[in-house]
Amino acid sequence: MKQKANNFQMMRELGYYQQAAIAAALLERMLPNYQLFAEVTEFGDAKLCRDILNMVWEWLFVRRVKINFERLAEELELATPDQANFDVFGVFPAIDTATALDTMLNGISSQDAAEFINVAKISQATVARLIEWEAEELDISSEAELKKHVRDHELMQYEMDCLAELIELVRPIQSFEKNDVQQLKAWVKEQGLTNLGMEFSSENNQSDQ
Repeated sequence: MKQKANNFQMMRELGYYQQAAIAAALLERMLPNYQLFAEVTEFGDAKLCRDILNMVWEWLFVRRVKINFERLAEELELATPDQANFDVFGVFPAIDTATALDTMLNGISSQDAAEFINVAKISQATVARLIEWEAEELDISSEAELKKHVRDHELMQYEMDCLAELIELVRPIQSFEKNDVQQLKAWVKEQGLTNLGMEFSSENNQSDQ
């Protein structure tokens, strides 16, 4: 897991808003997981999650934007599924997405960049969970073997590559303007895949704000 640790360390060395921008981009890659779960189960509030992420992007270049953190946290809690109530794997990525959004809001409200690192960790944990779930059908007999399988899996490699690329994209940006945000969103769209390797659909389109 050496490369992952290096990514996290490189992210920590960036500025507060640079780390926030990376977390927002990672959330764009996670959001379709929640949207699909909400569509299939008819539970949750995909629009709320989309609106919160739009607010986060706006906050990056309009620093005086008003965000009611307490109200949003309450609404997010209501829109977060309970895994005990759903017998589908998709509940886990949906929970992770809502948790990551809440973590993002905590980072903004408390001005704690460590929370933005946590968003990146949640995204990678979502990927690891899927790989482990699929590996149940494989002949893997030890914890060490499973960890190696997760680390070497193409989805995890892609997740780590995306984080490394985002770090390089935001490194030269000292103060985010609207066009910087649009470029980051365009980068996500160009990838065409969520963190779980699912193709973006028309319903996953990001706001143009």
